[in-house]
Order: sequence, then C-alpha cells, then structure tokens
Amino acid sequence: MVELAFVLPILVTLLVGIVQFGGAYSARMSIQGAAREGARCLALKEVGCTVSGMVNGAKGSATLATTPFTNDKTCPNVDGYATVTVYATYTFSIPFVGGLGTKTFTSSASMRCGL
Repeated sequence: MVELAFVLPILVTLLVGIVQFGGAYSARMSIQGAAREGARCLALKEVGCTVSGMVNGAKGSATLATTPFTNDKTCPNVDGYATVTVYATYTFSIPFVGGLGTKTFTSSASMRCGL
C-alpha cells in the first residue's frame, strides 16, 4: 500500500496531463479550421456569409480570445489573398504542476480571392 501512495500521484498527474494536452491540441486544430473557413468566406464573397459567423461556427470546442480574429475586411482584387487570423485561449489545469496557466493559440489562413 505504501508503494501505491508514492506512485498514484505521479500516475494521476500523467493521466490528467495527457488529457489536458489532448484538449489543447484539439483546440489548436479547431482554430486552424475556423481560420480556413473564415478566409474561404472572405475570398469567395458568398451572399449571407460573414467571417465572424464562419469562424464561430467552425471553432469547435475552442474558447476564442477577447479579439477572436482579424482579417483584411475585403478581397483587394482577383490576384490578392484574403487572410484571416484566429486567436484562442486554453487553460491548463494539471494537479501538482504549476506555471502552465493560460496559453494563447494563433492560427492564420490565406486564400486567393475570387476562386
């Protein structure tokens, strides 16, 4: 039983750490998709399509930052590129491990205008 008392905190920390880093990876992948969908909407200029609607619809479980995204508002011309950058935050809470706190993820996507 004494061995279990020594090993259990380490095992719990490893298990929770794996789950937390998996959640962070999932949030990172979600905002990459959200940036891609926002850039697509901006580049194609579809009727009824808003960048904020596309980013919020594709963000998945990610928690967007206070300023969730930036874009260049319009497609300059056919040879230009529409770029959208999405920001999200993720808070780590791993027992017995301090200092991780909240991290901000950034993802950017560009698409050629008018295609």
